[in-house]
Amino acid sequence: MTVMEKLLVPATTARIVERGHDEIGGPVHRAADLSGLGAQERVAAHGLAGTSGPFGDDPAFVDVLRFPTWPTVQLLTPTSPSTPGERPWPVFVHGFLLNAVPVWTLTATRVPTGSRVVRIGRDGRETELSSYGGAGWGWQRAKGYTPPLGLLGPRAQWQGQELPGSYSEDQRSFELVRAGVAEAPPGFRESRPRVFVREVPLSECDAVFEVVLTARWRGVDVRVVRSTGRELLLQLTDPTLAAIAETGASPLDPWTFQVVAPSEEVTDVFGIRNEAAPD
Repeated sequence: MTVMEKLLVPATTARIVERGHDEIGGPVHRAADLSGLGAQERVAAHGLAGTSGPFGDDPAFVDVLRFPTWPTVQLLTPTSPSTPGERPWPVFVHGFLLNAVPVWTLTATRVPTGSRVVRIGRDGRETELSSYGGAGWGWQRAKGYTPPLGLLGPRAQWQGQELPGSYSEDQRSFELVRAGVAEAPPGFRESRPRVFVREVPLSECDAVFEVVLTARWRGVDVRVVRSTGRELLLQLTDPTLAAIAETGASPLDPWTFQVVAPSEEVTDVFGIRNEAAPD
């Protein structure tokens, strides 16, 4: 596995601390490629420097999410946008950050076990703020917790059930999660109130996979992130300024825009199942 890294804007760090936000996606790079760089250099490499950017002119620190790759991760090489239009974020069409470090686009997913939020100062010194214990445990020292009830992240087919969960840190087992039930299912233990987990060897899982559900709303390509039945949480696939205006989507960071839409208005729904390759 490779250790990757994503630059977090301050609003994303706040969502992690306040709500236990565990979604990740967008541009990422190998952690080793920016090792030793300070806050300003990292912001400049991502094309976000300046008063109008999310970090201001002279950030005293930046936060990054440092995470290991896992068998179902989807890392894509950036390419030129397929649709015309102005975009509100830097587009790394040649596959490199502005300082020539390779960059990939991570398909939106759930943070893997063993991920860490690290604060990096002007001089490159690091302080760990939190670590992620898995889908059934969430972020250490966070005020909130987000249960894995959406469509992002790994899932396993096990004993006739399809359950969300997380790979273990050594990626030899899978921790299944049952959330929102009053009592522990057989063999499960409580990790949080009304959340139960069970770790099983990968050999006991019929399949481990991630689901990517795409659709269209108001003529805009979207990905379905979560369903409540009558409403869907959608993420814009290519958030041009025109697409953002048409949908009223709100930014999670410069590259990620989401919006809630009535289910009956969403069309052309299509699902892909990305399975882990067999050992």
